Amino acid sequence: MQGGDDDNAGAYSHDGFLGGKLRLRQPRDGFRSGHDAVLLAASADPPQNGHVAELGSGAGVASLCFLARRHDAHITGIEFDSELVALAQANAAANGLDERAHFRQGDIAGAFGDLHIVANSFDEVIANPPFHDVGSVPEIDNAGKARAYIGAAGTLDNWVKCACALTRAGGFISFVHRADALDRLLTVMHKRLGDLRVLPIMPKPHQAATRVIVRGKRDARAPVTLLPPLILQDENAQPSDMAEAVLRHGAALAFGKNGG
Repeated sequence: MQGGDDDNAGAYSHDGFLGGKLRLRQPRDGFRSGHDAVLLAASADPPQNGHVAELGSGAGVASLCFLARRHDAHITGIEFDSELVALAQANAAANGLDERAHFRQGDIAGAFGDLHIVANSFDEVIANPPFHDVGSVPEIDNAGKARAYIGAAGTLDNWVKCACALTRAGGFISFVHRADALDRLLTVMHKRLGDLRVLPIMPKPHQAATRVIVRGKRDARAPVTLLPPLILQDENAQPSDMAEAVLRHGAALAFGKNGG
């Protein structure tokens, strides 16, 4: 991700993604997407002309990075904050992607019927859920940012449940999360998904993973597979070839036989 100048009002930054192929506005004082969103976008690989949903789509970064790679596909982003919904749709229009991107307001933790979306109608769902527990990070003054970062009891289960309600039989669901919360994520996903594939994300060689992407399949019974890690930088802090391919050039992540 590349940073840019603030807009005239000072409320937004203009940020470059995928080596500048996308130019997206994000709120300065609120939740801001970075590498996690780009990596999440790279996990989605639906069939030709497929439809993907993103839970917690924010300003649309992950959704639009996905569309920049898959020119045949469509995406629907679901976001609680109505201002971010409008911003994401504006970002799509500014980058010529609005015909294939639709962002809508919705509460993932609420009743599924309130989303007014047809159940089991997406080939894939991707999500970047709130990572942290209450009290585990310093207090966040911005309400929207706090909601994006901090989950309550049952938040992760609600997100996985909603993702499964949206995904067709045999479809795929991918979550990016903290590596130190992998046990919790696997426990929740394994209730409803099979053939779970875990991709650790390591900052440098010989360092512990800080993120994981877990991708699972509805109606599958295969066991969990731990994949080789994606290492972002070498010992000299230079981007790895795979990190460059994904973060700058929009390559897809490989998840092996389960469709990645």
